[in-house]
Amino acid sequence: MSACTRSIASATMPNRDAEIPAVSDKAAQPSSRLVRDSAVVGAATILSRLLGFARDVLIARLLGAGPVADAFLAALRLPNLVRRVLGEGGLNAPFVPLYLEIKAERDEEAARRFAGEASAQLGVLLIVLVGLGELFAPWLVLGLAGGFADEPATLALAAQYTRLMLPFLLLTTMAALLAALLNAEKHFAIAAIAPALMNAILLGVLLTMLWTGSPPETGASVLAASVSLTGLAHLAMIVIRLRSTGLPRLSLRWSPDMTRLIRTGGATLLAASAAQLVLLVATQIASAEPGSVAALYYADRVFQLPLGFVGVAMGTVVLSDMAAAQATTAEHDAMLGRALALGLALGVPAATALAALAGPIVSVLFEHGRFGAEDRDRTEAALRAFAYGLPFAVVAKVLGQVYFARQTPRPALIAGLAAVLIAVVVGLIAGSRGNAAEVAALAASFAFLVQAGLTAYFLRRDGLWRPSAGNLRPILAVFVASAAMLAALILILPVVSGPLGLEQPTLHRIAALAGLCLAGLLVYGLAGLVLGAFGPRHLRRRQV
Repeated sequence: MSACTRSIASATMPNRDAEIPAVSDKAAQPSSRLVRDSAVVGAATILSRLLGFARDVLIARLLGAGPVADAFLAALRLPNLVRRVLGEGGLNAPFVPLYLEIKAERDEEAARRFAGEASAQLGVLLIVLVGLGELFAPWLVLGLAGGFADEPATLALAAQYTRLMLPFLLLTTMAALLAALLNAEKHFAIAAIAPALMNAILLGVLLTMLWTGSPPETGASVLAASVSLTGLAHLAMIVIRLRSTGLPRLSLRWSPDMTRLIRTGGATLLAASAAQLVLLVATQIASAEPGSVAALYYADRVFQLPLGFVGVAMGTVVLSDMAAAQATTAEHDAMLGRALALGLALGVPAATALAALAGPIVSVLFEHGRFGAEDRDRTEAALRAFAYGLPFAVVAKVLGQVYFARQTPRPALIAGLAAVLIAVVVGLIAGSRGNAAEVAALAASFAFLVQAGLTAYFLRRDGLWRPSAGNLRPILAVFVASAAMLAALILILPVVSGPLGLEQPTLHRIAALAGLCLAGLLVYGLAGLVLGAFGPRHLRRRQV
């Protein structure tokens, strides 16, 4: 649904908060610039996610949802964790504010020297960690999917695939740090488009294996090795772009700036990783039932489409703007209000559509090859459960940027750890009841709700967020417009049930699903304009 809703991003801005004083032209970031930069990053992310989604459709066709798929997708959780955390601003959060502070207080040379120190020392640490991971791969797998302890064959396969994928962690993490340097200098496009290249490589490998009729075990091994190849491509792309602006000179010197980075960076990175840690807990819950890890993975990939557009834009553009303009509370209030309204204007209708259309989406996209009816039902239930938590995941992502920009990550860290704990508790309480994939997704959604609520509470407590009727009104209008869209989808769905049927040609089914999405988008867009959720007048406003 993200693909269906992204076109309204350029027209979505919140109302003015009359209680906030005007900010200076020098420090203020116009709404149009926030939308433009967010759209650039978000569009590049959507391209990557769509290619990644096509990749996962082919994985489902090649591997199905059996033991080989469970093993491969459990092993893929670690690269996906690293890629999502780093790609959605994980390294931006600790690095960008400190880099910009050094640059402002001293000079660009000092900031570049700090970047070189961080790159060299992170590289050494990663080499050690990857080496340990290669040695202890089975134990690493059990940390991701403990249920495999009772399935030795699946565990052995997952350990093999993990060893093949581990070099990816070294390569893509180094690429992400250098991409954070580009983001700090407000060069967003190349860093955002690099993951699309990675997914394009995997698509090519998958198409080749499907064309040659490779068996699942062989296909999974080749694909696992190709994951590491994509990490090399990612790093090469970032390095080539940085050569035009100047690569930082690597240095193992330990400076006071590195001490500051470690002191605040660990907590910041952990806080920024909370959503992905919640999904790791969800994988643990799902691993108790054969086939559920794969079902959870496929549902999560659909869930990540809208979250990727909003999350990556918030974790790069908004963070950079807040870090550069953190002198006044008014600036934070204005940026936070715009970002929150923009995020929810995309996230709420996407969540509504995913919940309403979970069945057709899963059937049209995945029900092919070795992916059967039982796999469809399990994945559909998990996707619907994920949809309930999407708006809360968006809110938590947006609100957390305030603490990251201020280099005070403790409240965001507490909220994130509480979310992980809630996911564990829900999993323990409901672990053996029903579809394990659905239970895991519900645990994640409830965790996102807790994370968003606690982060909002901390911001209010610390005086860093002052919501008012002016900036809450467009958000309420978003919910009403989404309700209108839901009603329309419920009415239209029976009409297109025939073209969506499994017996229909694939292209007909895709066209019917796309038409359904487009109809929902049209209803939402018109209702939003009428209700004042967004509109051209908001583009002229510089404040919330």
